[in-house]
Amino acid sequence: MSENKMVDVQYECLNPSCQVYCKKGVIVLEESYFNELSEAMEGENIFRGPQGHCRMGFSQPYKAISVTEASNDEVEGANSDVVNMEKNPIKVLMDEHQEVLRKLDTLEDQIRQRDVEGLWVTTAAVENDIILHSIKKEESVLFPLVEGKISMGSRLIGIMDEDHREFITLLHAYRCGLQDGEMLDGIIRSVIVNLRNHIRKEDEEFFMLVYDNVSVADMEKIYDDMLKIDKAHVTFEAGDRKAKGLSPYAEDRRKLDAEIASFKSSSAVGGEEMCCGG
Repeated sequence: MSENKMVDVQYECLNPSCQVYCKKGVIVLEESYFNELSEAMEGENIFRGPQGHCRMGFSQPYKAISVTEASNDEVEGANSDVVNMEKNPIKVLMDEHQEVLRKLDTLEDQIRQRDVEGLWVTTAAVENDIILHSIKKEESVLFPLVEGKISMGSRLIGIMDEDHREFITLLHAYRCGLQDGEMLDGIIRSVIVNLRNHIRKEDEEFFMLVYDNVSVADMEKIYDDMLKIDKAHVTFEAGDRKAKGLSPYAEDRRKLDAEIASFKSSSAVGGEEMCCGG
């Protein structure tokens, strides 16, 4: 075969812990490139996944089930559905999920230690993540673009929107209690359990629907828009738990709610005001 010959590679992913459910597939490559990928791995018929092919954003070990000469039609449409991993918004969101999960582990440790000040800081960090990740990135950028492209999009997105409102409301209530020195375990444990379940649903189900139904161009637009949000976002800081009483905290809460409402309005995403305190 000539050096620039294109080959049709039927493969199987060998990553045992992958949750993306794309274990098998077909990829069209230049034969010389396929040979390079094969030389990078040990084992018969094992090759390294080409950069940008794995939906998780990493080069996985693949097993070549068959390698045949690609047809002209396959060459013309080769890998047109592969997302450029340098601008993959789903990987960004999944990475942010992992950071939230680490904070939830920290929260559980702080609950066991009855660490009021630690809980005050960590719950503020989780609330900031929900505002930036869930409300600003998902609700204002991702959801509007994909709602009409996936099966039952409106229903699925409605459920996730409701989850986001629940997390914010419960965190507000819990932080109000912390200002009085109260640790309302039932509330924060509900946040932890439900937030973990929410992340699992998005990572293992919803995001896979996005991958299967959204074009590369749309993915890149989502990525670029999310990057703009990152740059403009003002972090919600915990502040001094004892510096103000519950009413001043409620005033700060209303200011933050107004910011969220204003952002949603400017992004053509509806929202409702949620206040904490008296």
